[in-house]
Amino acid sequence: MKNLENIKSKVILLALCSAVIFIMKFIFHYFFPGIPISELGPASALPPVLGLMFGVWGAAGVAIGYSVSELAAGSSPEIYGISFFIQFLYAYIPYKLWYTLNWDETTTLPRLDTVKHLVKFVVIMFINAAVMAGLLGFLMDGLGLYDLVSLTTLIFAVNNFDFSIMFGTLILIGANFYGISMYKPKKVKKTRVPPKIFDLIAVLVVVISIGNGIYSAFTDPNIWGWIAGVITYSLVLIYVFRPITSEIRERATEIKMSLTENLIVIFIIMGAIIAILTGIRSLFIVSAMTNLQFWDSVYLNITLILSVFYIASIAFLWYIERNISTPIESISDIVKNYVSDSGGIRNNDAIISKCEQYTAQKSEVGILAASFQKMAMDLEIYVKNLKSVTAEKERINTELNVAKKIQEDMLPRKFPAFPERNEFDVYAMNIPAKEVGGDFYDFFLIDEGHLAIVIADVSGKGVPAALFMVVAKTLIKNHAQLGKSPAEVFTAVNNQLCEGNDENMFVTAWMGILEIETGKFTYVNAGHNPPLLKHAGKNYVWLKSKPGFVLAGMEDINYHQNAIALEPGDRVYLYTDGVTEASNINDELFGDSRLLQIMNDKKDIGLKELVSYVKEKVDVFAGEREQFDDITMLVMEYKK
Repeated sequence: MKNLENIKSKVILLALCSAVIFIMKFIFHYFFPGIPISELGPASALPPVLGLMFGVWGAAGVAIGYSVSELAAGSSPEIYGISFFIQFLYAYIPYKLWYTLNWDETTTLPRLDTVKHLVKFVVIMFINAAVMAGLLGFLMDGLGLYDLVSLTTLIFAVNNFDFSIMFGTLILIGANFYGISMYKPKKVKKTRVPPKIFDLIAVLVVVISIGNGIYSAFTDPNIWGWIAGVITYSLVLIYVFRPITSEIRERATEIKMSLTENLIVIFIIMGAIIAILTGIRSLFIVSAMTNLQFWDSVYLNITLILSVFYIASIAFLWYIERNISTPIESISDIVKNYVSDSGGIRNNDAIISKCEQYTAQKSEVGILAASFQKMAMDLEIYVKNLKSVTAEKERINTELNVAKKIQEDMLPRKFPAFPERNEFDVYAMNIPAKEVGGDFYDFFLIDEGHLAIVIADVSGKGVPAALFMVVAKTLIKNHAQLGKSPAEVFTAVNNQLCEGNDENMFVTAWMGILEIETGKFTYVNAGHNPPLLKHAGKNYVWLKSKPGFVLAGMEDINYHQNAIALEPGDRVYLYTDGVTEASNINDELFGDSRLLQIMNDKKDIGLKELVSYVKEKVDVFAGEREQFDDITMLVMEYKK
């Protein structure tokens, strides 16, 4: 099925080429009536370009289109038979030469994106025009229509060459611009006849042709000229079977039209304008000539002027390509690969080396190359530093994660906390603003008859606050388990925290000790937020007392404690300022009044549900505002 589709597409291509040639030849037949074999004019640019683009299928289409047009014009069978043979070679030879003239290690599909490719195209069109004019002259000489060495042969040669350059280049550039698919020949890996034999045949063709031309110029037609002609064009036929052994490369750039191609289009259009003006001028100054002599004079004038113009243009294009377009396109490719290639940084030395070949130029291109080279070198240093910083940051993050886990493990998180005790219940939550924080809570049994609850907030955030928090929490628990009262605990802890506190850190803390049997609750405040107290069946109210000075702020502070009696169903809610000082995008604080309101909205729900509800309300209030401070809450309910 795939082969059938492939053949179908090639047949369609052949038919299209035939139709184009037939239409063009039919049109120019009425504008350029010449000798019986063919017509002079721009249509002669089509066969070599179609053959170059589409290979044997394009050449066959050209030959069929010409033969049908000759048949439609009423030409004799030998004329359209010869026309088929000549036009096939005229279209096929450029295709064969493009892939066999190995100027590089690899050959691309036909494209005039460099001056080298343009020169190659010009050389091929010159060879093709000379071969076809010679073949036509040889055949016409045999038919007795005109001599091989004559003005007619010269007219056909310059006609084919001039229009192949003027219009063939534009057609080829347009085909590449619009992405027309071209026929790609298969590379022959193993040949029966060495390619050098065919190259030797090409040299013989040139030598014999030149010798035959010189011989025919000084003698009348004879058998020797015929023999030389037969040998010459037999060798040409043999050469077209030369195998293609070069590597065929796809288009080297994704740019639709390179700078060189754009300049070629400009110069070709300028050349066409010069040719038209030269032709018009010749029309008025040439007189008293035969039709053949007139065209000979016109074409010679056009060819001479175009040759000078195109030689100068190619020299200028070569200079522009060498000093501007190629460096710019190369630097553009370097930048593109550098940006898109994930291995660009690893290939930094190679990229810098590529730029080096242009930095010596004393022009804008040299400045551009030097700037990109410096950027690449600076970026390499930056990436190395970034990798070092990233590695260090990853190490720190790893250590912070370990510290966070250690801190989390220090806070009691198993709930229910005391499943074997039904006289009370405790629930707590701690959410640091960073990886680790300075807030902490604690609850523990001092003995079977006393429960201690603690909440505290260390000044600052992050690692320093976390370290200070560990010390403070440990000291509070140790002193409490010695049987001291809350005031005695804070007095002792304060003095110990002041020792060596060169960073002047401090802790706000609140601690209460519940006598489980009686419900007596003794508490002390070291500069912390007042808790909320709810008696059974009533609303939450502030449990206010005179706050003492913060811990670690000053030595020898005597803290004063207070006591209340708790009844079954009473609750005490502790929190840090991360709750009340949470802010939204309008810089509004959550506030004490809002906290009191939402606590009373859900005053009788379970302890866990209550803490989660408060956190949810804080999050809704803050919205998109990032959490600024640690949030810690603890609620205790007396049940006995």
